[in-house]
Amino acid sequence: MIYYLGKPKFKYGVKKHAGNAIRQGGTGATYSGSQNIIRHANTVTATIGSGKTQAFNLVTYNPTNHGTPVTSDGSSAKVLTNNFTDDGSRVDYVTMQLTVKQTDTSKNNTIYLGTISTSFNQGRLNTALMTTNFNDFISSNASGEMGVAAAEKTYNLNTYSLNDIQQHNIRGLLKRQMQLYSGRVITANSTIPLPRKNRRQQEGSIFALVIMNDSESDTAGSDVEIRLDTFFKEIPVNSL
Repeated sequence: MIYYLGKPKFKYGVKKHAGNAIRQGGTGATYSGSQNIIRHANTVTATIGSGKTQAFNLVTYNPTNHGTPVTSDGSSAKVLTNNFTDDGSRVDYVTMQLTVKQTDTSKNNTIYLGTISTSFNQGRLNTALMTTNFNDFISSNASGEMGVAAAEKTYNLNTYSLNDIQQHNIRGLLKRQMQLYSGRVITANSTIPLPRKNRRQQEGSIFALVIMNDSESDTAGSDVEIRLDTFFKEIPVNSL
């Protein structure tokens, strides 16, 4: 079976070597015109409990956490091991490699994937609206720097289905259902074009992945372990 995250396809069920993942065009490029690029590559792991949901950074505006790009042997461009971008930079694509596995292979799990995408007018919301619109899966500080909640939250498909405002702002959870059983491993490998509003990095911009483990109502459900590897090229406005 094939599932969609935006337009590109991603498959699950069989682990693939990183070299077989779908790659964005021009991945080997060092420059965009006369401008250096910054290569971002990052890996995060987490355990998501039954009946819980968690959001993960894909491409996130946060100059404070962005840090200073560094040189790396074997790379002709400077690199960063995070998902944070600087003011005014451009990002066109993000490559995502997701693996989800059970902590107890004798049980069953139902997993859902969705995304959050905000720009200036959505990401600069006050605290109350962040709760109403996004269930606090994302947050914004006074400077419009974005981030995701550090841990999972109690949130299942029934809650999501009853809240039309959150369905509008957390996209796709009703469409992407995947089953885990008998030790089956989900892999989702895809290169995703960023939504147009997220390509130019500015206050309030975040593109995040949302993973729901909706197995609470199933007495056979278990926690799941996830690993998310991401890669993207950031084209800064200033020379490095």
